[in-house]
Amino acid sequence: MSKKLELSFLESKDGSHTLLRHDLNETYHSHNGAIQESLWVFIDRGLKYLKENGYETIKVLEIGFGTGLNAILAYEFAQKNNIKIEYVSLEPFPVPLEIAEKLNYTDFLEEESKEIFGQIHRLSWEEKHEVSSYFSIQKIENTLENFKNNSDFQSEITGEEEFDCIFYDAFAPSKQAEVWQLSNLEKTFNMTKEKGILVTYCAQGQFKRDLKTAGWSIETLDGAPPKREMVRAMKSVTSSQ
Repeated sequence: MSKKLELSFLESKDGSHTLLRHDLNETYHSHNGAIQESLWVFIDRGLKYLKENGYETIKVLEIGFGTGLNAILAYEFAQKNNIKIEYVSLEPFPVPLEIAEKLNYTDFLEEESKEIFGQIHRLSWEEKHEVSSYFSIQKIENTLENFKNNSDFQSEITGEEEFDCIFYDAFAPSKQAEVWQLSNLEKTFNMTKEKGILVTYCAQGQFKRDLKTAGWSIETLDGAPPKREMVRAMKSVTSSQ
């Protein structure tokens, strides 16, 4: 999986950093606000939604660990709400530690979370780590396509329908079409528990059609400003196959 990433720092409109990945000519987050987008899409429409629907424990699968922004915001959510979050994140091309440590997210975090952000990046890959009594994380250096195809992962992560929430935060379909292919949407559907959800910033028409084909019931929501739309999908017995 080793690949030398050429990355540049950019400041988004809310003051928080994102990174430009040169080989894709694509940023990891919205130019309009990295933290704003993550909070809006993944925390509020994902974790907060499940909390409001009675969840006291949430198992998350993130597609694209990237800068670790979603992970640290999920940690903060878990701490503030006394909800246990088990966080599994896939990333085939990890951001080098020396770059991750220069991201300015700590300027926007609660005091107790500042050290945790660096800790999450320094934690070893593949192993599950208990960061606090409410938050654990397992970072896996793998693609979604190959996830669970390897017996090494089968021994660590058991069960098919095990996730409550999928954070689909890969680069855009125009940049990484393979991640958004129907087989991957079917794979995440099969790994999600009944009434579990998938949240993503993407609201592309073909993507929504493929979600429905994979079995998801989709809901188009207001996107993080100024984006018009985002998607939340649910796995339900009433979902049309």
